[in-house]
Amino acid sequence: MARFDDQTELTRTLFADAAAKADAPWAAFLDQLREVTQADGAGLCIDAEKADLWTRGDCPVVDAPLRGRLRIDRVYAQDGLPLADWTKGFLRVVKARIDATSHVTVWLHRGLHRKDFRSSDGQILSALTPFLGQAAQMSLALWAERAEAALSDTLSARLGAGWIVFDRSGVVQSLSTAAQEWSETAGLRIADRRRLEFSDADAAQVYRAGFAAVVAGEGPVTVPFSRAELVLLQNDDFGDGAVVGFLRQMPMASGLSHDQIAAHFGLSRSEARLLSQLCDGQTLRSAAEVLGWTEETARSTSKVIFARLGVSGQPAMIRRIMGSGVWF
Repeated sequence: MARFDDQTELTRTLFADAAAKADAPWAAFLDQLREVTQADGAGLCIDAEKADLWTRGDCPVVDAPLRGRLRIDRVYAQDGLPLADWTKGFLRVVKARIDATSHVTVWLHRGLHRKDFRSSDGQILSALTPFLGQAAQMSLALWAERAEAALSDTLSARLGAGWIVFDRSGVVQSLSTAAQEWSETAGLRIADRRRLEFSDADAAQVYRAGFAAVVAGEGPVTVPFSRAELVLLQNDDFGDGAVVGFLRQMPMASGLSHDQIAAHFGLSRSEARLLSQLCDGQTLRSAAEVLGWTEETARSTSKVIFARLGVSGQPAMIRRIMGSGVWF
């Protein structure tokens, strides 16, 4: 009965780890597998487009050449490994198929100072085999989804976009990483009670009135504040009467490296320094003061920048910069 319960819990933990977003993937499953089999160490490797390998405890690695020679769904002991002389202790290892080109391998290890594994320990691996491929495939799909979501979040942040989801009472339910990072610099913050607080009293008043209007079925409502806007509208996809706030903050060219700007547009570093000041709204005079230049130097340099960008004047230059891929 105990072995049946162990097997059930191992399977549950396997799928829980496959779905978890953890700093140490598969740690709970491998630790539980070690405990059930009284192994010194356990390892798991997913061989897909690349090899992702994790071990727990005292566990030597079953290397790629050996993993490649293992047959699918067969539990191996150290003395039955194909074309391999295993001298690192006692081993039980099994490989399962994920798809036509990918597989997952799991193994247990005990040091030479201990006894070999029992047959029941190998049976545990054998019973897990039908589920290993499913769990690994689910894990790979979730990793890909999370990578795509992180990429979208990164690109949105570089373009100045973020989002906040509120319930009908104005409590923040969730928000993008970008919105969280910008909350202080944009003139708002998320209070301990999970509500927006504005540093500007007028913006706070517009926000409260606008939020009430959106909840009442009006909108969308735009709340302007320092170099940014928050657009509020109702969206029931996130719950009955939920309100979504789209945050758009003007990206600051001064936040980019001068070398990055210079390389992207074919400018010198000095020209890139002036471009970032002008793009952020400085006049030629104020930009010259910031850079320690004369106004005439700034003026002559700006003409070179306009020529190289193929624009005529600061407004056209800003449109050129804001619509470019330099933010990526």
